[in-house]
Amino acid sequence: MPYVTYRGKNASLRLYSIRFEPAKPVLVQDKTVLEKLRDHPDFEVNEEKVIPLEDLTVVQLKDKAKKASIEGFADMKKPELIAALKTLEGGGVPNANNDTP
Repeated sequence: MPYVTYRGKNASLRLYSIRFEPAKPVLVQDKTVLEKLRDHPDFEVNEEKVIPLEDLTVVQLKDKAKKASIEGFADMKKPELIAALKTLEGGGVPNANNDTP
C-alpha cells in the first residue's frame, strides 16, 4: 500500500480531501490521487510498507517499542526511541559509547 509523505514547508496541507502534515506518512489508496501526488515536488510516494523511523510520531515509535518489549520506552524521547529501535533492528548490538576508562 502506498504511503505519501509531505515534504513541504507549510504546517499542514489539505489536498484532495486528505490532510497532510510534514514528515508524517499518510496511506493513500486512490490511484488517481497518487498519480497527481507523484508529479508534485512537495510529496514523496513510498510504495513499500517500511516507513523510516524518523518519519514516525513519538506515539507510533512508543507503540513499536512496546511491541518490541523495549524496557523504559514510556520515558524515552524521540531520538532515544529511534536509537533503541535501530539497535534492536541491527541485531541487538548497541552503539559503542564507552564512558568508562
